[in-house]
This record gives sequence, structure tokens and C-alpha cells, in this order.
Amino acid sequence: MRNAVISRDEILEASRLMLQEKGWSAIHMRSVAVRCGVSVGSLYNYFPSKTELVAATVESVWQELFHVPEDLTGEERFCKVIQWLHDSIQEGNRRYQGFLTLHAMGFTTGEGKVEGRRMMERIQGQLRKSLCRMLREDEQVNQSVFDSRLTPEGFVELVFSMLITALLRGEEDCEPLLAVVRRVLY
Repeated sequence: MRNAVISRDEILEASRLMLQEKGWSAIHMRSVAVRCGVSVGSLYNYFPSKTELVAATVESVWQELFHVPEDLTGEERFCKVIQWLHDSIQEGNRRYQGFLTLHAMGFTTGEGKVEGRRMMERIQGQLRKSLCRMLREDEQVNQSVFDSRLTPEGFVELVFSMLITALLRGEEDCEPLLAVVRRVLY
């Protein structure tokens, strides 16, 4: 056993590595404690249950995948962000063994349902806010396409939904979505 105090971040890093290596079935309080070299009781100081450990692991993966780089510049910036997001989620889905599909199914039932939905709403809300900001800051966007029926927020919601649907269906590229966005915005 390790004598040093472990941090929440170290526990989540171990959980993400286990998820990459062995999938969801590997994430248990005991197995994560072994990976961290601490007692199971040490984990309970940070996560009162396996459900909370799994939810925190999911959240940390989503934060990794949804961290939109601020340095995407140039022509059609909003399209570049969509492409980056598609590629990032697709890579994360490969790295974390079907994470997107498993997560979509994993929080629909059971004791993690409510917390999982709250966590996803929070993370996706942050992402949508970033996308809206980038949409407004893209100087090439024809802002006159927006009105009371099609707001920037509504457009982002539509694009985000189509992107997630394409990824869940296993589509390798998002060019059809980008073509629609280009025709509407530029």
C-alpha cells in the first residue's frame, strides 16, 4: 500500500487508464484502489460509491473530449470547430473503447441516471456556450440568417444534435454536416 495521500485527479487518471485498457467492466472501487496502490477506504474519501466514481470518470473523459481549442482561427472558423469536435470525439471513442455509445446507454437506467444526466447537461451546456460564442465571433458568418425562429443557440443545438447522431451511427466524417453549415452560414 502507498503511504502518501492520493488526490482525486490521480484516482480519475487511474480510472481513465483502466477504461482505456479494459473497458467499463474494469472500473470498480477495489480495482481502482489496487491501481492507485491505496486502500479501498481511501477512495471512499473522494467517491462515496462506485456510481459516483464512474460518473466522475465519465465527466473527466467528456471534459477531455470537449475541450475546444481557442486557437482555431481563419476562414470558416465555426466549421473548423465542428470538424475538430467530430475528430476529437471520434478519437476519444476509439481510445476509450466505444465510450460514446456506452455512455449514451450507461446513464439511461440505474442509480447513476439522475447524476449522469446532470453531468451531461452541465458539460454539454458549456460546450454549447463555447460553440455559440465561436459562431458569433466568426466574422465570415452571415448573421442575417438568424432571427426569432432560428437563433444562434437553436442553430448550435441543431448542429450539435446532428454531430452526436452522426458519431453514434459511426460515420467517419462530418462533411455532409459541414456542407449544410456552409450553405446556411457563409
